[in-house]
Amino acid sequence: MLEPWDEVLTLQRERKLCAEDVQTIKAECARDHGKIHVVECPDCWTRLLNRMRDRYLNSATKEWFSGRRAFLQELDTLFTRAHQHDVDFRTIDQRIYDEKKDWYRDKVRSLNLHKACQTPAEARALQQKLNDRSITADQLASDLQEAFSDGAVRNEEVFNGFIDALRAAKSPKARTDAYIDIFFQPNHDVAGAAKSQKYMDMVANGMPIADAINAMLRDRQLAKGHQDEEKHQLLKKYEELKRAKAAHELDRAKKDKARQDRARAAAAASRQHDEHQLPPCAVCLKKVDAKDFSACPLCQLLAEHFGVRREPVVFCSQECNDAGYRGHMQATHECASGMDCVQLHDEDVDMDAGPPVVVFCRECVESLGVQTIFCSARCYADNFQQHRDLLHLIEREKARLEVDDKGQLEFDPQDRSRYRARKIEDHIVTLPDAMAAWQRKSGAIVLP
Repeated sequence: MLEPWDEVLTLQRERKLCAEDVQTIKAECARDHGKIHVVECPDCWTRLLNRMRDRYLNSATKEWFSGRRAFLQELDTLFTRAHQHDVDFRTIDQRIYDEKKDWYRDKVRSLNLHKACQTPAEARALQQKLNDRSITADQLASDLQEAFSDGAVRNEEVFNGFIDALRAAKSPKARTDAYIDIFFQPNHDVAGAAKSQKYMDMVANGMPIADAINAMLRDRQLAKGHQDEEKHQLLKKYEELKRAKAAHELDRAKKDKARQDRARAAAAASRQHDEHQLPPCAVCLKKVDAKDFSACPLCQLLAEHFGVRREPVVFCSQECNDAGYRGHMQATHECASGMDCVQLHDEDVDMDAGPPVVVFCRECVESLGVQTIFCSARCYADNFQQHRDLLHLIEREKARLEVDDKGQLEFDPQDRSRYRARKIEDHIVTLPDAMAAWQRKSGAIVLP
């Protein structure tokens, strides 16, 4: 998976190539066919539409729209209708712009922004804002930029400078130097950089920056004390870059829309979906044989047993399953504890005893309609208060649900503001239990 800044570079490169190819087609049409507008030339119109369609439907690189199957199917239909002059570019561009806003909202919800807040109250307020879909994506981007502005230096300016440094890098060493400069600031914080020399060496020797940060986090868990502040600053810088990247993408989408609004074509048409068909293969997008396919078990349960997901994720063949399942799990079913997951920080996790049993948060999937999964019951237990404070309490308030669960909590006698689940088993549904219940209800048979 690409780092956020590599995604930006890829997006800028692919967008530039597409724009150049479109201009070339227009120029060739005017020169060779004498047409003022390419829409008047059937051959060149087809070439232009196919080039723009390939930008999204046949992209060889992973970009923001990759894996958003329903959107790509709808876009394919819109390009087909545009070829028939039934849909204009404004309709296509508006659909892309709307999807980009939905992607942005989903992206910022997954960034664990509450970790950059100063107090639990600020974290709860931020999480409530991220969950409030009545706030437009534009307003959300503006609010986040204001909330996390770095004072004299705006995050987006820092991010753009970082992107320029990576774009100018002509060798692996130049690229790692850019990483070290942005994350460790050796020219601005000499003392702090000296403490991080071990991790700077890791990056200089070719270790991915995310792995170096994870190594630092593990060491900080052992050291604690004064090093906690350094850990916080590093994480904050990493999250700032990802937030700036998301804001940068939304801004680029708005600018693209303004330019493409001038395109010509006929009136808009709508697309209808057959809600009863299986979704296409998550890898090759081909139609799936209802009698011979495999599915992600977590998506299957979330969609058909708990009803908190619109459709399952399916694969048409073993080859597509092998190619896409692992990436799907990493992108969609990350442990809800995020950076606080026990597998990242606790060296006492016994991997020799076999993989931990995945669990669903019972309240989330049965009452709140939220797709919450933890890697194990122990991980949920360790992060129970944070999850309850930042999700359960907010979602209950939004849904106006009155829930008295204090009897299920065990408070710290030294600090009544801290608590844990009295019995974590009351708050979870294990994957095997959920699968068994679904089989009983649906009559389905799960093959080994």
